[in-house]
Amino acid sequence: MKYSKLEKKIKRRITVIVFIALLTIIIATLLFTQKIATSIGFKYAIQGVDVSHFQGDIDWNVLEKQGISFAYIKATEGSSSVDSCLNQNYQGIQNTGLEYGFYHFLSLESTPEAQLENFKAATGEYHMDLIPAIDIEWYGDERHNPPEKEEVLNSLFQMVSLFEKEYGQKPVVYTTQSYYLKYFYGEKLDFPIWIRNVYFSPFQEWAIWQYTDRAVIDGYCGDEIYIDRDVMKDSEYKNIRLND
Repeated sequence: MKYSKLEKKIKRRITVIVFIALLTIIIATLLFTQKIATSIGFKYAIQGVDVSHFQGDIDWNVLEKQGISFAYIKATEGSSSVDSCLNQNYQGIQNTGLEYGFYHFLSLESTPEAQLENFKAATGEYHMDLIPAIDIEWYGDERHNPPEKEEVLNSLFQMVSLFEKEYGQKPVVYTTQSYYLKYFYGEKLDFPIWIRNVYFSPFQEWAIWQYTDRAVIDGYCGDEIYIDRDVMKDSEYKNIRLND
């Protein structure tokens, strides 16, 4: 069947309209589910944030007054990078009642031993209330060129073992929902999980849940207008606390 130029033009317009309508529905659905996750997250008693240099100058007293009771501060990444606001954040949080810990962003390009040394060198003089955290997630072009599962798990498990030997407790491991499904689903994990899921309540067992990465509250001024909000399960609090 042949179509006239007018009919072809109408079909193209209809296709574009349908595509835009579907895209609008998808975006609206995602925004709606984000609100659901946030509303659920707000109901938990132990509220926290995680921060890095992207939040810039932080007034920790102001954050505390908004119901925040714990924080994870970025310390290091890979074998040599140290967050530029690490010391500033450490000093700033001292005059508050907030409990805090530090996190390390794991790189597959460096050995676990070198990364632990970087973390120790950066935080060795600091007190911490919470067990260290290891952040493992997509970075660079990994979404399009994902590393092998064996490589990821070997690196992570070595890091967990090294941190446990150093601090006497297993670290909490932060990851995203998609990364978890790709590498951790079906695996036997013997460390606490800190899961990022900004759309739904997580299906897996978790100790900490990052329920939104688009919170806006008072108390910080940096390049990033948003701040991550987290909750900790009451039942996991004793496991996240660093033993004296």
